[in-house]
Amino acid sequence: MRLLDVPFHYVDMTSQISLTGMTVLKESKFKQRHGGPKVIVQKPKLGLLLKKNDVDEIERLKNVKKPKKKVKVLDENSKITKVKKSSFKINKKEVSHRIRNMVNQMKGEKKLYFWTITFPVNTSDDTAFILFNKWLTRCRRDLKLKSYLWVSERQQNNTIHFHIALHQRMCVKKANRFMRACIMTSIDNKEIDFTREGAKNYNGVDIAKDRKTKKVTNFALKNKSKALINYLIKYVTKNDGNFSHLAYHCSRDYSNLVTSFRLTDAELCQVCIENYI
Repeated sequence: MRLLDVPFHYVDMTSQISLTGMTVLKESKFKQRHGGPKVIVQKPKLGLLLKKNDVDEIERLKNVKKPKKKVKVLDENSKITKVKKSSFKINKKEVSHRIRNMVNQMKGEKKLYFWTITFPVNTSDDTAFILFNKWLTRCRRDLKLKSYLWVSERQQNNTIHFHIALHQRMCVKKANRFMRACIMTSIDNKEIDFTREGAKNYNGVDIAKDRKTKKVTNFALKNKSKALINYLIKYVTKNDGNFSHLAYHCSRDYSNLVTSFRLTDAELCQVCIENYI
C-alpha cells in the first residue's frame, strides 16, 4: 500500500478505514493520518517518524508540565494523605484491531494461539500481576517469546486471570513449570496463601484446543476466522471490569501497528472504496 502524504492543514480528514469497516465524521475531523501507535507521527514529505525524533514534538514536551498526583488529605493535623489509586480498563476496539491487523500482515503461514493463565483462588491482584510478569519474563528469555498481546479478566470467584494471544508454539509443560516456580517463590515470600504440595501439582497455564479433536486451535486459519471473532467477543468484549494495574498490554510489534488510515472527502472519491467492500 502506498503511503499517502499528510493533506494540507485546511483539508479535513473525515473518513477512517480499517479492517472492521469505515467511519465517516460529519461535524468533526481526524487529527492524524493513521490510527494505532501513539509513539509515531506522520510529517509532510517526511513520512512516519518516532515522536522522540521529531523536532516539533521535542519542543512541545519541553513546555509541558508533568501532572501532579491527586491526593486526599485525611487529617490536617497529622498531615496524613491518601494517594488516589489509578484505574485501568480494556480498550476493546484497540485490542480487536491490533489482533486482526497482526494476523493480516503475517508472512508465510499464519498462526494465532490463545492461552489462559490462572492462579489459585483468592490470589490478590498485586500478587497475580507479579506472578504473571515473572512468568512472561521467563517465557521471553527461555522460550524465545516475542510477539504477544494479553488482557486481564476477573473471574466469578473475584480472582483475576489472563488471556494471551501469541504467534508461536510454546511447550505447555515448560510454561506450567515456570508458573509453578513463580508460585513457589511467592509462597516462600508469604505473598500467597497456598501450600507447596498444591503448587507442585498446579497447572494454571492452558492453551485453547478444539472441543471435538482436542488439538491445539490455530485461530489464524481461514476456516477458523469465525472462531477467532467469537473468541474475541467472548473474552474481550464482555470484559468491563476496572483494574488497579494495566488491563491489557502487548509486545512492541503489536503496539507499532497502524490499525487504520484516514482520508479527505476528495481522496475517498478517488479511492472508489465501494469496489473493495
